[in-house]
Amino acid sequence: MITALLSRWTTPLPGRAHDSLFATFAPKGAAPATLRTLYHQYDDAYADEPVPPQHQHFRALVDRIASTGGHADGLGLARMRAAYVSCFERFDAFRATLRLWRHEPEFRDALVAARRAIVADLSPREAAEMARRRHFSRWRECRDAPLDIEGVARLSLIRQMTPDDWHEIVLHWNWGDGFAEIDWITSERQCDRATALFALCSLQPSRFALGAAKAHEQKLAGFACALASRLENGFYPNADFAFDLRMRQRAAFESELAALRATGRSPWLIPDGLLDHAGARQPAPKYTVSDGCVRWHYEYWLKHVAR
Repeated sequence: MITALLSRWTTPLPGRAHDSLFATFAPKGAAPATLRTLYHQYDDAYADEPVPPQHQHFRALVDRIASTGGHADGLGLARMRAAYVSCFERFDAFRATLRLWRHEPEFRDALVAARRAIVADLSPREAAEMARRRHFSRWRECRDAPLDIEGVARLSLIRQMTPDDWHEIVLHWNWGDGFAEIDWITSERQCDRATALFALCSLQPSRFALGAAKAHEQKLAGFACALASRLENGFYPNADFAFDLRMRQRAAFESELAALRATGRSPWLIPDGLLDHAGARQPAPKYTVSDGCVRWHYEYWLKHVAR
C-alpha cells in the first residue's frame, strides 16, 4: 500500500516538455456540447482514418466514467471535464485538474495513465511530422521556380504535358476554376482511364444523370455526359495507373457509379470493376496545378531540378 502511494506521488508526470503535442479545444472550459462532439467526432471513421490518440483515450475515460454510473451532469460531468483536460489541454491545466482529484486516487491514476499513453503514442508522430516539415522545407522555392515549358494560358501548358501530369492535375483540380482543361485532357486518347474515371466521379455526376443540374451547371452537365459516354464505350485504351483511393472516397465513388447505373440509361452505364483495376504503376508527374497555376511537382523538382 505504502509502496503504491510512494510510486504514485514520486513518478514524474508528463510535463511541459510535451505541451507541443496537445491542442486546446476549450480554453475557458469544456461545455457538454464540446465534450459530446469530441466523443463522437470519429464515430464514422474508416479503417484507414486513424483516430488520434487524444480522442481514443478521452473516449475510453468517458466510457469508464459512464460504466460506473457517471452521467453528463453533476459529478459525472466534472469527471468528463477532467478527462477532457487530461487528454487535450496542456500541462498547467492538467496539473491543476489532478489537484482537484487528489482525494480520488483511482480516478486520478486513470487520468495520469491516459496522459502518459497519449504522450507515448504522439511522440513518434511528432518526430515524423518534423521529418515531413524538413522534407517540404523548400516548398516555396519550388513554387516560385520557373518552368521548363512556356505558354500564354494554363491549357497551352497542359497540352505539353504527359498523361502522368494530367492525372496529377485531375486529382487536385478545383472545379471552381472551370472544366475546359479537364475536358481537353479527358478528350485525349492518351489519357489514362483512371484519370477520366476520377474526373467523372469527383463531379458527383448522379445529380446530372437524375436531371438535378442547376441552371448554371448545364455546360458542366454536358461535359459529364460526354465523359461518361467515353467511359461507357471504352474510349480509353490505356489503363496503366493504379486507382489508389482512400476508403471514404472509394465509398463515395462507388455510390456515384451505382446511382448512374441505376438509371438504366446510356451514357451512364459505366462498366463494373473499373474502381478495382490495380493498374501497372503509380503516376510519376513532373508538373501539378496549385492555386490555379501550373507548377513543378515538388517531388520531381526536388530530385531533378533543385540545387
